Amino acid sequence: MKWLIMLIIVAGIAGYFTRPDEAKMREAANAVLSHPGNLSQGVESVGASLAGERSYDNYYVGARYRVILNNDPVVTCYGAFTQVQCSREQHAAGSGANP
Repeated sequence: MKWLIMLIIVAGIAGYFTRPDEAKMREAANAVLSHPGNLSQGVESVGASLAGERSYDNYYVGARYRVILNNDPVVTCYGAFTQVQCSREQHAAGSGANP
C-alpha cells in the first residue's frame, strides 16, 4: 500500500513539472485549425483562427486549451506529461439538443 501511495505522489509531481504550457497548447490547436477535414470546417477554422476566443485551463498535473467560436467549442486540446492531444469538436446539424 505504501508503494502505491508513493507512486501516486511521484506521478503527481512529475505531471506538475511536465504539464504543457499555453504556448505549446496554442501551437497544437493552430495545427488542427490549419488542416481542416472538409470545406465547411475550413470556413469555421478561418473564423476561429481570426476571431475565436481561446482559453487555457491549468489543472496542476494537466491542462486544457479550447478555441471557441460563437459560443461553440471548435477545437479542444488536453495536455499532460509534455504531450498534447487536440481534437476538432463535431457538431451535429439540427440535432435538437438545445431545450
